[in-house]
Amino acid sequence: MKLRRQISVLFILLLFCVSIIPEAVSVSYSRRIFASAITTFHSLSENVNEIRQFLIPTNNSGPNAIISAPNDTFWFVEFTAGKLGEFFGQNASFREFPIPGNTSIPSSLAIDGLGNIWFSDQNGSGSIWKFDPSTSHFSQFPTLTKKSTPLFILVDSQNDIWFTETTANKIGELTYPGYQMVEYTLPSANSEPVEMAWSLDRASIWITETQTGKIARFDLNSHNFVEYSPPSTLSLKNPVGIVVDDLGNVWVSEHGGSAVVELTLSNSTFKSYPTSVPAGDFPISAVATLAIDSQGRLWFVEHYANKVGRLDPSTDQMEEFQIPSSGLAYSVLNALDAQGNFWFTEFGANSIDEIPSNVSSPVQTTVRFSQGQNTTSGKPIYAQVLVSNNLDVPQSVALGVTSSFSSTGYTSSEQIALNTTNLNLLAKGSAVVSAEITPNTTLPSGIYSVGIIASSANSSTVGIAFISVKGQFNLVGWIASNYQILLIVVVIILGATYTFLSRSSKTKKVKEN
Repeated sequence: MKLRRQISVLFILLLFCVSIIPEAVSVSYSRRIFASAITTFHSLSENVNEIRQFLIPTNNSGPNAIISAPNDTFWFVEFTAGKLGEFFGQNASFREFPIPGNTSIPSSLAIDGLGNIWFSDQNGSGSIWKFDPSTSHFSQFPTLTKKSTPLFILVDSQNDIWFTETTANKIGELTYPGYQMVEYTLPSANSEPVEMAWSLDRASIWITETQTGKIARFDLNSHNFVEYSPPSTLSLKNPVGIVVDDLGNVWVSEHGGSAVVELTLSNSTFKSYPTSVPAGDFPISAVATLAIDSQGRLWFVEHYANKVGRLDPSTDQMEEFQIPSSGLAYSVLNALDAQGNFWFTEFGANSIDEIPSNVSSPVQTTVRFSQGQNTTSGKPIYAQVLVSNNLDVPQSVALGVTSSFSSTGYTSSEQIALNTTNLNLLAKGSAVVSAEITPNTTLPSGIYSVGIIASSANSSTVGIAFISVKGQFNLVGWIASNYQILLIVVVIILGATYTFLSRSSKTKKVKEN
């Protein structure tokens, strides 16, 4: 009887552990990352003169998204003020249009082939609005599913309007010219679809699922969804932004992490391009909406790092430019104008900003491996990093590291060690830095990215390279990854033991009687 009572107590405790351990692990992990981010704090305080800022007439308007229109004109939404805004680049002037009802919460927008502006409204049950600039007339289309939180809007070549319904787990369609509404439910429950992009042939729509960590493709003809999940070595942390390049490859931003991720469709492989580690109180850079220019470069705002980033996949170089305003830049949708200049909104600074297409960081970094790029987890691999100064004056450069070894980009000196972290480069000069890269012993097999960060004044460059890691069996790591299964097995064994002992006891009592 004593043994049975002990097994019963242990059984209850194990069930309790199965329910609470995931939360406990998550909390301790986040605290550890946050503490690490604080210890690596560095400041980039000088202003970036290349960024131009245009203050919006309405105070605290909450600019949230911006698009480029013909004739150097831009449209944007004012999330807090409940207005639609227009900006004229020729003379830097504004016009604002209050949305009828004075209760709207506009979130994102698009322009159709007829020049109409469409925007999502998250107030109340949720709506899609059309604004005709020629007449200043607003038309409202409530979503079929109430409280669906409509967000991103896309317009096809037939002037049909597509939009995501984040909390309804659907995408919606308004069909031109009558604008009848239809909704389509994504296959994964509570996926929270956020942003969309056209496939290269425009026969399907790509969608980010911010809660499932997947991306989905919706076929316009069959109305079927196909979902893509990254390997376990590269989990997508709250994917938000999405664009498709000229080869049909899909690029996604990690708003819950610190990277831009590429899906190569030809072989269904994922690659991660990490940003620099944030220089503030946040453990992640929170990469937001992506825009791709005519050169194939990806532009984005890093919400928590307060930077504009630009990734050039042809050179594996990511350049980052500090935003002058002290508040965090927030931009649900960014834009590129006809000249390739990048435009974004600053929610906290109450402005829309421009950074020219030809801006560049004065320092470049290139990572080169002398003996191949394959290693085993726990074993070092060596690289030489060329750091170059493109200016005609000397520069002081601070070096740092980032990688896809963690979702935050935070990388310890045990994982990537540099022989120096500070350089004084001569005008047009360069230096070579040695790097020892040792993947975690618990890392599973896969392709990982490593980045060497060179920061100078108000900008930085991340030179990114990829290594192939062969994982080793690690008992502690295996137990940590499979603890829930192990606990369930133990619970089953204990339950079976308890049942067996109970039956044996009853049988013994029957025989004794």
